[in-house]
Amino acid sequence: MSRREFLEILRGQLSGQMAQGKAAAHVRYYEDYIQSQVRSGRSEADVLKELGDPRLIARTLIDTDDGTEVYDESGYAEESYGSDDYAGNRGGESAVKHHSFKLDLSTWYGKAIVIAIAVLIIVLLATVLVAVAPFVITFFIVLYLISWFRRRRA
Repeated sequence: MSRREFLEILRGQLSGQMAQGKAAAHVRYYEDYIQSQVRSGRSEADVLKELGDPRLIARTLIDTDDGTEVYDESGYAEESYGSDDYAGNRGGESAVKHHSFKLDLSTWYGKAIVIAIAVLIIVLLATVLVAVAPFVITFFIVLYLISWFRRRRA
């Protein structure tokens, strides 16, 4: 596979999956990386072999895209600031940015997190049951003995 084929596959996989400027910036990054490695004496084939499958790279970039960065036409990330990010907040309130977490269950780490949480819940339930079981069993034995003595007297 040539550099051009690699970049075309990467571009094709990213297009429509993320913002156009962001996709172009990723493609430009890989293009620059390949060129710099070739200039430093490595062969293009070695660099492309090291990078691996452009489809896998695109999938990783898409999976990790959180949509927060804004890219300008040169492809470099700019910080996106709102009016509350500066001293324009009212009454001396501090500006607080809220971040949300989105768990993607289609990825391996999303599935791993769900499995880890399930295992943790099961372990906690088992621990609580083991700790409480002797008291519950003792309580029911006492109740049974009380009812047995009442029936015997009657």
